Amino acid sequence: LRRFSDYIEIARKMKDTPYNPAVEGEVKCPDYVGWDAAVDADFHKLQTGPWKKGGRPYEQICDSALDLVGFTPMVRMSRLAKHLEVDCEILGKCEFFNAGGSVKDRIGKRMIEEAEKSGRIKKGDILIEPTSGNTGIGLCMAAAIKGYRMIICLPMKMSGEKVNTMKTLGAEIIRTPTEAAWNALDSHIYLSARLAKELNGHVLDQYKNAGNPLAHYEGTAEEIIEQTGGKLDYMVMSAGTGGTVTGCALKLKEKIPGIKIVAVDPYGSILAAPDSMNDKSVRTGAGVGTQYQVEGIGYDFIPTVIDKRAIDYWVKTDDDESFAMGRNLIRHEGLLIGGSCGATMAGAFRFIKENKIGAGKRVAILFADSSRNYMSKNMDDSWMEANGFSMKEINRTCNEKGYYAKLYKVA
Repeated sequence: LRRFSDYIEIARKMKDTPYNPAVEGEVKCPDYVGWDAAVDADFHKLQTGPWKKGGRPYEQICDSALDLVGFTPMVRMSRLAKHLEVDCEILGKCEFFNAGGSVKDRIGKRMIEEAEKSGRIKKGDILIEPTSGNTGIGLCMAAAIKGYRMIICLPMKMSGEKVNTMKTLGAEIIRTPTEAAWNALDSHIYLSARLAKELNGHVLDQYKNAGNPLAHYEGTAEEIIEQTGGKLDYMVMSAGTGGTVTGCALKLKEKIPGIKIVAVDPYGSILAAPDSMNDKSVRTGAGVGTQYQVEGIGYDFIPTVIDKRAIDYWVKTDDDESFAMGRNLIRHEGLLIGGSCGATMAGAFRFIKENKIGAGKRVAILFADSSRNYMSKNMDDSWMEANGFSMKEINRTCNEKGYYAKLYKVA
């Protein structure tokens, strides 16, 4: 076997070398089409059985950090509700308590374990993944513990904190242009396919791997049901690959009659339905193809692991309201959440207000990751100002009741 450093040298050269089919042979970008028969079949075949109730037994010593994935807490956000003048009960599912810091730890663990069970991978193999960062961290953590070698293909817009975390876990990080379309020859997805062929590596592919929604169908959603006692009217989640929202939605709808699923998608992405929702933000003018700063959610293609039939409502969000809401969450609830969590809460707030959801109703919001990943971005006042986000206005939304809704024109 070659040393990992040899593979890294090849990967770095390939990143800077335009694709040449005469040299590399045919390399195809994966075909992502939304939920299809193949992922549906795997989704049902790979289910592991009834949920085991009860949280993680804290008095027991764990064998590894992988035992600290899942069983995340839920928080009643009464202080934020009061500040935002919301009458319904709002709950936060805090996925940043996973060992690697995000909800994607669940799928990193599940996808590797499924590949091991099938015999597709073994210790020492090279795993390659195109990611916006959190799936990469989850995979890198599992790879470090289990003995795999990891190469991550990552768009340039993703934070330095994510890069440094994955490097420290032993991965090689290959950066690709943020503006590259998902199937462009210089995209992180296409480069992953090229590297897998050249290096005899494995792309587990979160965008079409049934282990992605399954991790939430058999884990996240079951925890939510247990924590709420099945008393939940609305579940709000942001959409990236769509695995979280799909897996959770399918299980929640099985177990909680009448529950409604709300998905949040940033302007610039095309995931929301109907398609006309993606066209243009009336307030900011952002639309399809607009580059947005919030990381880890939204795409310019429809991943295979998203089943839009499971989603009842979509809400679109802009960067400014998302980052402001993130600051409100931290200020009023002390929850050290990441940027996409601000988008999810901003979407939830907009949905609650516009649909007049009041007292007696319960709304849960899934918070995907932590502020650890964004200390140099939306947690940094200087970065915020440099990127056009007024800290004076954002601080007013945190300090004055009702100002957030007024500033961002929420009904």
